[in-house]
Amino acid sequence: MADCELLYEVNEPRIFTTVKAMHKMRYYIDKTEDEIGWLGYVKKVAANQYLIEDVFLLKQKVHAATTEIDPEALATMATELIKQGAEGIAKYNTIRMWGHSHVNMSTSASGQDDKQMEEFATSDYYIRLIGNKKGEWNVCLYDYVNNVLWSNMQLELWYEVDITD
Repeated sequence: MADCELLYEVNEPRIFTTVKAMHKMRYYIDKTEDEIGWLGYVKKVAANQYLIEDVFLLKQKVHAATTEIDPEALATMATELIKQGAEGIAKYNTIRMWGHSHVNMSTSASGQDDKQMEEFATSDYYIRLIGNKKGEWNVCLYDYVNNVLWSNMQLELWYEVDITD
């Protein structure tokens, strides 16, 4: 048997969420019978490690099987952050996560879900989360720089521990 030479090693990225962000996402999913969508602030905490720090809702049209964030609400939020100067612009640039609920259905991505991710391709990466009332998650990382889609990832909780506790 011939020896194989390792050309390069790929470390699969890891996606973390704060407990606060997880609670908010579960609340969004649990409190509506329609699909609902949200955006999130993401920080790259290390090479191939991403932390969803917080999530938020914007005005949107929701239906049993679709949700559409209002473009005007998105533009207003962007304008308000930009008005804050460098700090607001930096915060705006951390919006790198789109999540939504499939209510009681499978968390498999639909064609519409895939199409939505094309709109975020102006960023270097974006995270997509699809959750449901059963507590299931479909987690993907779109690496637009390297043209790589990481799918079927685990969503891990991020705990910050104060060593003085």
